[in-house]
Amino acid sequence: MNKTTERHLKLTDINSIMSSILRFIRANKTDAYLVGGAVRDACLKRTTEDLDLIVSSSTQDVGLELAKHLDGKCISLDAKRNIQRIVFGQKSLTLDVSYLHQSEDVAGNLSRRDFTIDAMAISLNELSEQSAAKVIDPTDGYSDLLKRSIRATSEATLRADPVRILRGVRLSAQLDFSLETKTITWMKKNNHLLSDISIERVRDEILKILASSKITQSLYNLDSLGLLSIVIPELETCKNIEQPKEHSYDVFRHSLETPGMLELILSETNSHQRLLESVPRFEHWRNFFNEPLADGVSRSTMLRLAALLHDIAKPCTKTVDNDGRIRFLGHGPLGSEISRSIMSRLRFSRKATDYVSNLIKHHLRPSQVAPKGSIPSKRAVYRYYRDLGNVSVDTVYLNLADYMAAKGDMILKSSADLQDWQRHCKMAADILDNNQKYDPDIYHRIVNGYDLMSALALEPGPIVGKLISSISEAHAAGDINNRQEAIDFARALIKNGNK
Repeated sequence: MNKTTERHLKLTDINSIMSSILRFIRANKTDAYLVGGAVRDACLKRTTEDLDLIVSSSTQDVGLELAKHLDGKCISLDAKRNIQRIVFGQKSLTLDVSYLHQSEDVAGNLSRRDFTIDAMAISLNELSEQSAAKVIDPTDGYSDLLKRSIRATSEATLRADPVRILRGVRLSAQLDFSLETKTITWMKKNNHLLSDISIERVRDEILKILASSKITQSLYNLDSLGLLSIVIPELETCKNIEQPKEHSYDVFRHSLETPGMLELILSETNSHQRLLESVPRFEHWRNFFNEPLADGVSRSTMLRLAALLHDIAKPCTKTVDNDGRIRFLGHGPLGSEISRSIMSRLRFSRKATDYVSNLIKHHLRPSQVAPKGSIPSKRAVYRYYRDLGNVSVDTVYLNLADYMAAKGDMILKSSADLQDWQRHCKMAADILDNNQKYDPDIYHRIVNGYDLMSALALEPGPIVGKLISSISEAHAAGDINNRQEAIDFARALIKNGNK
């Protein structure tokens, strides 16, 4: 390793649990190494909750014993390669334990890893409370850290596990590093190998990319590497699909820009304050979007996926009127169906699929609850929440991101005219303000089916449900206020044939 980039790490540079791990290593006289991302993050002075150990041992129960010592639970992560994971209940910390083959040394193990910045290690036998350990760096990864570069250790490592190609894009986003030129060439050359690996692994890596910062840049990187069309070929058809003059981009670029605008809307950045101050917030909105939703990711991550796919049906719904006006009639409902096919192919759960497809189906709805410049009526808001259910709030923010992406970079300029944007945000705020504490059953029934059947001599059947729905809507609009008014209202509906 180049002496100018030689690096040592102290115990305090790493996670606080390392002291307990060191005590176990010493007591059991075991050779062990901390490797990979934990060493990288320690060199960057970043906190980490993911630790990886390589243990040089003839027995395969070190992970089990270490889990007992740390009061964690050991599970088999990869039985074939004998990789174990130690988890710690409610803590986000994870510790992976693998075993060094007797025929290899740690430098050989590191050289087979994916990227140089993750091919570094320290010997835990050299580390102590008083002394630092020298970073073992056979591929000069620390030099790449200083250059802020993502460099593959070799083309063979990418071919050995092609999901590493996606991981390179993710690391670039998470660390704000650039992909090295030769690595880009290898990625493009071998991108077709993604078709041969587990679709679940591809899906999980895409979700990690979606959860990372600078999402739009990552999506452009995926496209330039030929990866996006492999994972979601439907997006390829969106390229060069012209949109009305109100849009800054074609359908493809608009699709890639929308998740980035959503990221900006949900961020806590100090930039673009003039633009973001109009975005409506509600109590505990951060917790709402950060809560786990499905398939191990948060609501905001799955919302970003919906933002990427929200116009997926525009290419097959495009029409041009005689006057040259471009339309995409029905692209929401059809996009909902196309997204279901995509989600099924990528092996998403039913909950995730329903969430994304419903968002896409209704993504224009917040703009349609009232004429432009008008305050939405209570009846319109009631119908909005009735129809959209558990995606009601999420759709408001997708709609805002869609608006911003349509305007493009112009809306981000300090000189931008924001009057129409402010009106749009006011409409969003009116919808959110009328959602009583975000309870999906926001309008309480003042009568039930039994009340109606008893008062109006009705038999059980669909008519009762329809009357209840009409009563709930009238109640939301303020037309009826008590049980008797509700029964009289239902009687009038039956008399007039509006059942």
